[in-house]
Amino acid sequence: MYQKTSYGRPSIGFGRPWTPMVRILILVNGGIFLAELLFGDALIHPFRLDTSHPLHLWRYFSYLFLHDPLNVWHLLFNMFALWIFGSDIEDRFGPGKFLHYYFFTGVGAGISVVLVDLVLGRSSYVIGASGAVFGLLLAFGVLFANRMITMLLFFVLPVTMRARTFVIIFGVVEFFAGVSGSTTVAHFAHLGGMAFGLLYLKAPEGTFSFGGFGRIGSVRTKIEQTLSNRDDRRMDDLLRKVNDQGIQSLTEEEKQFLHRMSRRKKWQ
Repeated sequence: MYQKTSYGRPSIGFGRPWTPMVRILILVNGGIFLAELLFGDALIHPFRLDTSHPLHLWRYFSYLFLHDPLNVWHLLFNMFALWIFGSDIEDRFGPGKFLHYYFFTGVGAGISVVLVDLVLGRSSYVIGASGAVFGLLLAFGVLFANRMITMLLFFVLPVTMRARTFVIIFGVVEFFAGVSGSTTVAHFAHLGGMAFGLLYLKAPEGTFSFGGFGRIGSVRTKIEQTLSNRDDRRMDDLLRKVNDQGIQSLTEEEKQFLHRMSRRKKWQ
Protein backbone atom coordinates (compact mmCIF):
# COMPACT_ATOMS: atom_id res chain seq x y z
CA MET A 1 0.00 0.00 0.00
CA TYR A 2 1.18 3.52 -0.70
CA GLN A 3 -0.25 6.99 -0.40
CA LYS A 4 -0.17 9.86 -2.84
CA THR A 5 -0.07 13.40 -1.49
CA SER A 6 -2.59 15.99 -2.66
CA TYR A 7 -0.03 17.56 -4.99
CA GLY A 8 0.61 14.30 -6.77
CA ARG A 9 3.98 13.06 -5.47
CA PRO A 10 3.74 9.42 -4.32
CA SER A 11 4.83 8.63 -0.78
CA ILE A 12 5.61 4.99 -0.04
CA GLY A 13 3.76 3.90 3.11
CA PHE A 14 6.54 1.61 4.32
CA GLY A 15 8.83 4.63 4.69
CA ARG A 16 6.56 6.53 7.11
CA PRO A 17 8.43 7.47 10.32
CA TRP A 18 6.87 6.46 13.62
CA THR A 19 5.46 9.28 15.71
CA PRO A 20 5.95 9.10 19.51
CA MET A 21 2.56 7.75 20.67
CA VAL A 22 2.20 5.45 17.67
CA ARG A 23 5.62 3.98 18.53
CA ILE A 24 4.65 3.47 22.18
CA LEU A 25 1.30 1.84 21.31
CA ILE A 26 2.91 -0.55 18.82
CA LEU A 27 5.66 -1.56 21.24
CA VAL A 28 3.19 -2.08 24.11
CA ASN A 29 0.89 -4.18 21.92
CA GLY A 30 3.84 -6.23 20.71
CA GLY A 31 5.11 -6.78 24.25
CA ILE A 32 1.70 -7.89 25.50
CA PHE A 33 1.35 -10.25 22.52
CA LEU A 34 4.60 -11.95 23.55
CA ALA A 35 3.23 -12.26 27.09
CA GLU A 36 0.07 -13.85 25.68
CA LEU A 37 2.19 -16.48 23.95
CA LEU A 38 3.67 -17.34 27.34
CA PHE A 39 0.60 -17.16 29.57
CA GLY A 40 -2.31 -17.74 27.17
CA ASP A 41 -5.82 -17.57 28.62
CA ALA A 42 -4.48 -16.82 32.09
CA LEU A 43 -3.65 -13.35 30.76
CA ILE A 44 -6.45 -12.96 28.22
CA HIS A 45 -9.44 -14.06 30.28
CA PRO A 46 -9.35 -11.34 33.01
CA PHE A 47 -8.78 -8.49 30.54
CA ARG A 48 -10.80 -9.30 27.42
CA LEU A 49 -14.06 -7.41 26.87
CA ASP A 50 -16.80 -9.76 28.06
CA THR A 51 -20.23 -8.37 27.19
CA SER A 52 -21.85 -10.54 29.87
CA HIS A 53 -20.03 -8.36 32.44
CA PRO A 54 -20.72 -4.80 31.22
CA LEU A 55 -19.77 -3.24 34.57
CA HIS A 56 -16.19 -4.55 34.50
CA LEU A 57 -14.99 -1.11 33.44
CA TRP A 58 -11.27 -1.93 33.14
CA ARG A 59 -12.06 -4.31 30.28
CA TYR A 60 -13.11 -1.40 28.03
CA PHE A 61 -9.46 -0.32 28.05
CA SER A 62 -7.53 -3.56 28.51
CA TYR A 63 -9.15 -5.45 25.60
CA LEU A 64 -7.52 -2.99 23.18
CA PHE A 65 -4.08 -4.43 23.97
CA LEU A 66 -4.98 -8.12 23.51
CA HIS A 67 -4.76 -10.02 20.21
CA ASP A 68 -5.37 -13.61 19.21
CA PRO A 69 -2.12 -15.45 20.07
CA LEU A 70 -2.97 -18.09 17.45
CA ASN A 71 -3.25 -15.50 14.68
CA VAL A 72 -0.27 -13.15 14.42
CA TRP A 73 -1.92 -11.44 11.43
CA HIS A 74 -4.54 -10.06 13.81
CA LEU A 75 -1.80 -8.09 15.55
CA LEU A 76 0.21 -7.23 12.44
CA PHE A 77 -2.74 -5.83 10.49
CA ASN A 78 -3.84 -3.62 13.39
CA MET A 79 -0.33 -2.34 14.06
CA PHE A 80 0.31 -1.67 10.38
CA ALA A 81 -2.92 0.37 10.14
CA LEU A 82 -2.05 2.16 13.39
CA TRP A 83 1.33 3.13 11.92
CA ILE A 84 0.12 4.20 8.46
CA PHE A 85 -2.98 6.16 9.51
CA GLY A 86 -2.10 7.05 13.09
CA SER A 87 1.18 8.82 12.32
CA ASP A 88 -0.43 11.52 10.19
CA ILE A 89 -3.19 11.99 12.75
CA GLU A 90 -0.70 12.34 15.61
CA ASP A 91 1.16 14.91 13.52
CA ARG A 92 -2.08 16.88 13.26
CA PHE A 93 -3.34 16.40 16.82
CA GLY A 94 -0.15 16.22 18.86
CA PRO A 95 0.65 13.24 21.16
CA GLY A 96 -1.76 14.08 24.02
CA LYS A 97 -4.88 14.63 21.92
CA PHE A 98 -3.99 11.67 19.71
CA LEU A 99 -3.85 9.31 22.70
CA HIS A 100 -7.10 10.75 24.03
CA TYR A 101 -8.80 10.17 20.66
CA TYR A 102 -7.38 6.62 20.41
CA PHE A 103 -8.84 5.54 23.75
CA PHE A 104 -12.08 7.47 23.22
CA THR A 105 -12.80 5.53 20.03
CA GLY A 106 -11.48 2.25 21.45
CA VAL A 107 -13.67 2.47 24.54
CA GLY A 108 -16.56 3.66 22.37
CA ALA A 109 -16.13 0.59 20.18
CA GLY A 110 -16.36 -1.62 23.28
CA ILE A 111 -19.50 0.19 24.48
CA SER A 112 -21.05 -0.35 21.03
CA VAL A 113 -20.49 -4.11 21.18
CA VAL A 114 -21.95 -4.33 24.69
CA LEU A 115 -25.07 -2.38 23.67
CA VAL A 116 -25.62 -4.50 20.55
CA ASP A 117 -25.30 -7.71 22.57
CA LEU A 118 -27.73 -6.40 25.20
CA VAL A 119 -30.29 -5.59 22.50
CA LEU A 120 -29.86 -8.99 20.84
CA GLY A 121 -29.85 -10.85 24.16
CA ARG A 122 -26.52 -12.54 23.61
CA SER A 123 -23.02 -12.41 25.07
CA SER A 124 -19.60 -12.48 23.48
CA TYR A 125 -16.05 -11.41 24.14
CA VAL A 126 -13.84 -9.11 22.13
CA ILE A 127 -10.08 -8.58 21.93
CA GLY A 128 -7.96 -6.39 19.67
CA ALA A 129 -7.21 -2.78 18.80
CA SER A 130 -9.46 -2.80 15.72
CA GLY A 131 -12.11 -0.52 17.23
CA ALA A 132 -9.56 2.22 17.89
CA VAL A 133 -7.87 1.56 14.54
CA PHE A 134 -11.18 2.07 12.71
CA GLY A 135 -11.57 5.27 14.70
CA LEU A 136 -8.21 6.37 13.29
CA LEU A 137 -9.33 5.35 9.80
CA LEU A 138 -12.41 7.56 10.19
CA ALA A 139 -10.29 10.49 11.37
CA PHE A 140 -7.93 10.03 8.42
CA GLY A 141 -10.86 10.16 6.02
CA VAL A 142 -12.16 13.35 7.64
CA LEU A 143 -8.87 15.19 8.15
CA PHE A 144 -7.25 14.13 4.87
CA ALA A 145 -10.40 13.65 2.81
CA ASN A 146 -8.88 14.40 -0.59
CA ARG A 147 -5.61 12.53 -0.15
CA MET A 148 -5.27 9.80 -2.76
CA ILE A 149 -4.76 6.25 -1.46
CA THR A 150 -3.70 3.31 -3.59
CA MET A 151 -4.33 -0.17 -2.24
CA LEU A 152 -3.94 -3.64 -3.70
CA LEU A 153 -7.37 -5.22 -4.08
CA PHE A 154 -7.04 -8.95 -3.33
CA PHE A 155 -3.29 -8.16 -2.99
CA VAL A 156 -3.06 -7.97 -6.79
CA LEU A 157 -5.17 -5.23 -8.38
CA PRO A 158 -4.11 -1.62 -7.58
CA VAL A 159 -7.08 0.65 -6.88
CA THR A 160 -6.70 4.39 -6.24
CA MET A 161 -9.33 6.49 -4.49
CA ARG A 162 -9.71 9.47 -2.19
CA ALA A 163 -9.34 8.80 1.54
CA ARG A 164 -12.95 9.89 2.12
CA THR A 165 -14.21 7.32 -0.41
CA PHE A 166 -11.98 4.66 1.10
CA VAL A 167 -13.49 5.24 4.55
CA ILE A 168 -17.08 5.24 3.26
CA ILE A 169 -16.53 1.93 1.48
CA PHE A 170 -15.02 0.39 4.60
CA GLY A 171 -17.96 1.63 6.69
CA VAL A 172 -20.53 0.17 4.29
CA VAL A 173 -18.71 -3.17 4.14
CA GLU A 174 -18.52 -3.35 7.94
CA PHE A 175 -22.22 -2.52 8.28
CA PHE A 176 -23.38 -5.28 5.95
CA ALA A 177 -20.89 -7.72 7.44
CA GLY A 178 -22.26 -6.91 10.88
CA VAL A 179 -25.93 -7.34 10.04
CA SER A 180 -25.17 -10.56 8.15
CA GLY A 181 -24.46 -12.21 11.50
CA SER A 182 -20.74 -12.94 11.31
CA THR A 183 -19.50 -13.91 14.80
CA THR A 184 -15.77 -14.29 14.10
CA VAL A 185 -15.08 -10.58 13.56
CA ALA A 186 -16.36 -7.77 15.81
CA HIS A 187 -17.87 -5.69 13.00
CA PHE A 188 -19.96 -3.62 15.40
CA ALA A 189 -16.79 -2.74 17.30
CA HIS A 190 -15.36 -1.41 14.03
CA LEU A 191 -18.53 0.57 13.32
CA GLY A 192 -18.61 1.79 16.92
CA GLY A 193 -15.03 3.04 16.68
CA MET A 194 -15.91 4.96 13.52
CA ALA A 195 -19.12 6.36 15.03
CA PHE A 196 -17.39 7.56 18.20
CA GLY A 197 -14.58 8.99 16.08
CA LEU A 198 -17.07 11.03 14.04
CA LEU A 199 -18.77 12.17 17.25
CA TYR A 200 -15.42 13.31 18.67
CA LEU A 201 -14.41 15.21 15.54
CA LYS A 202 -17.76 16.92 14.96
CA ALA A 203 -18.44 17.91 18.59
CA PRO A 204 -17.52 21.44 19.74
CA GLU A 205 -13.90 21.81 20.82
CA GLY A 206 -13.35 20.62 24.39
CA THR A 207 -16.61 18.61 24.64
CA PHE A 208 -14.79 15.36 25.38
CA SER A 209 -11.76 16.73 27.19
CA PHE A 210 -10.78 15.23 30.54
CA GLY A 211 -10.83 18.68 32.11
CA GLY A 212 -13.99 18.02 34.09
CA PHE A 213 -12.81 14.76 35.61
CA GLY A 214 -10.66 16.04 38.43
CA ARG A 215 -7.38 14.25 38.92
CA ILE A 216 -7.60 12.40 35.59
CA GLY A 217 -7.81 15.71 33.76
CA SER A 218 -4.90 17.08 35.80
CA VAL A 219 -2.70 14.07 34.99
CA ARG A 220 -3.55 14.30 31.29
CA THR A 221 -2.70 17.99 31.26
CA LYS A 222 0.65 17.35 32.94
CA ILE A 223 1.50 14.59 30.44
CA GLU A 224 0.62 16.83 27.49
CA GLN A 225 2.62 19.71 28.94
CA THR A 226 5.64 17.48 29.59
CA LEU A 227 5.57 16.13 26.04
CA SER A 228 5.11 19.61 24.59
CA ASN A 229 7.97 21.06 26.65
CA ARG A 230 10.26 18.21 25.65
CA ASP A 231 9.48 18.71 21.95
CA ASP A 232 9.92 22.48 22.23
CA ARG A 233 13.34 22.07 23.86
CA ARG A 234 14.45 19.65 21.18
CA MET A 235 13.21 21.96 18.42
CA ASP A 236 15.17 24.86 19.94
CA ASP A 237 18.31 22.71 20.08
CA LEU A 238 17.93 21.67 16.45
CA LEU A 239 17.31 25.23 15.28
CA ARG A 240 20.50 26.32 17.06
CA LYS A 241 22.31 23.46 15.36
CA VAL A 242 21.05 24.61 11.97
CA ASN A 243 22.10 28.18 12.75
CA ASP A 244 25.61 27.09 13.80
CA GLN A 245 26.33 24.22 11.39
CA GLY A 246 23.80 24.54 8.55
CA ILE A 247 20.83 22.41 7.50
CA GLN A 248 23.16 19.72 6.09
CA SER A 249 24.26 18.88 9.65
CA LEU A 250 20.81 17.44 10.48
CA THR A 251 20.12 13.74 10.28
CA GLU A 252 17.09 12.53 8.34
CA GLU A 253 15.26 11.80 11.61
CA GLU A 254 15.97 15.33 12.87
CA LYS A 255 14.63 16.82 9.63
CA GLN A 256 11.47 14.71 9.96
CA PHE A 257 11.04 15.92 13.54
CA LEU A 258 11.29 19.59 12.52
CA HIS A 259 8.81 18.95 9.70
CA ARG A 260 6.32 17.37 12.12
CA MET A 261 6.71 20.22 14.59
CA SER A 262 6.16 22.87 11.89
CA ARG A 263 2.94 21.15 10.81
CA ARG A 264 1.75 20.80 14.40
CA LYS A 265 2.35 24.49 15.15
CA LYS A 266 0.44 25.37 12.00
CA TRP A 267 -2.67 23.52 13.17
CA GLN A 268 -2.64 24.59 16.83
